[in-house]
Amino acid sequence: MKALRQLVVAAMLLFGAAVSYGDSLKVKITSRALLDATASSYGKEDVEGYYSLEDFRLGLHARYGRYEFMSDLEFGRGDFSVMVLLLNYHFKNSVLSFGNGYEPFSLDMLISTIDLRFNQMAPSVTAFTNSPRLGFTYHYYNDNWYLATGLYTHNDMNKLGKDKKNAFISTSRAVWRKHDEDTGDLLHIGGAFSYRTKETNKDNPTGSISSFGVTSMFPESMYGATIDNMGSELKGQVEAVYASRKVLMQGEYFYDRMNRTGGKPAYNAHGGYIQGSYLIKGERFNYDSMYGVPGRPSSEKAIELVARFNYTDLNDDKSGIFGGEGKDLSVGVNFYLNKYVGVKFNGSYVWVGEGCNSFYDKDFFLAQARVQYVF
Repeated sequence: MKALRQLVVAAMLLFGAAVSYGDSLKVKITSRALLDATASSYGKEDVEGYYSLEDFRLGLHARYGRYEFMSDLEFGRGDFSVMVLLLNYHFKNSVLSFGNGYEPFSLDMLISTIDLRFNQMAPSVTAFTNSPRLGFTYHYYNDNWYLATGLYTHNDMNKLGKDKKNAFISTSRAVWRKHDEDTGDLLHIGGAFSYRTKETNKDNPTGSISSFGVTSMFPESMYGATIDNMGSELKGQVEAVYASRKVLMQGEYFYDRMNRTGGKPAYNAHGGYIQGSYLIKGERFNYDSMYGVPGRPSSEKAIELVARFNYTDLNDDKSGIFGGEGKDLSVGVNFYLNKYVGVKFNGSYVWVGEGCNSFYDKDFFLAQARVQYVF
């Protein structure tokens, strides 16, 4: 926490130094809250039905000329953590960002939690992505391209003590997109690549991969594996988005290879999802060209039907490591009452395959609801 305080002070000083050039200063306090309720057919007392304050955040967004400061503090579930703490410098068509933030890997991970179509990201997304990392990212954008590259530590700002991992990550993402001038339709195709070095200063370091599944409110994660003799890691991802006046389609596929030392075979895992949205009420969807991600419906008041199919496979026969395999189908309806408040209802049927956590011993249906606000 001492390192955290020092970095916060350093970021504030850097931002304060920028405030001496005479441009107008714009400051905004932000907040969001996600209140979730869940009901399950699983038949176990501790998961039959309950509710949770899934996420509560307070943030600060300040802009002064080309300088931008962003912070996002999370208080969900009784824990406190720094999700985002970034100092950005804007060029004409690019942004240089330093601090604690998300790597440019996975479209769904980069979408704000209030803009997700379901209560949780697809299980394959949470399996193959990381929490925010401390490092820097360079973003470039124009009408047809988004390009990003960055270098990060294998730790977020909340884990810089004795348990920190002595490794580095290099991640890059490229997106080509085309807006039809006549119809306004969007086509977006891209991918990302990430390389992590072998952890140093540890004998036989271990790695892990996990995903809680369609809900984080169950007491156990559905997928999970520990990889011994951990070496370097290579991850790849491809993505596609199509948006029209009423329809938004989105999909991703992930592949992860974790190399191992001592002559042991590498561990390989993969998965992906495809999802679609249809607006019963409202038109068009927001799209952030600066960072290459779609958002909520453009209309302040909208009703959206959504569906998603996900597949996750963390089992690898060659390495002898089994983290679970499963599929899930989710459908839902989202009500955007205004630009601040939304209500979401969705249901998921989960097919539990081999190798999953022993808590998950049969297929099940899960219903979820969310009330959210943001300002």
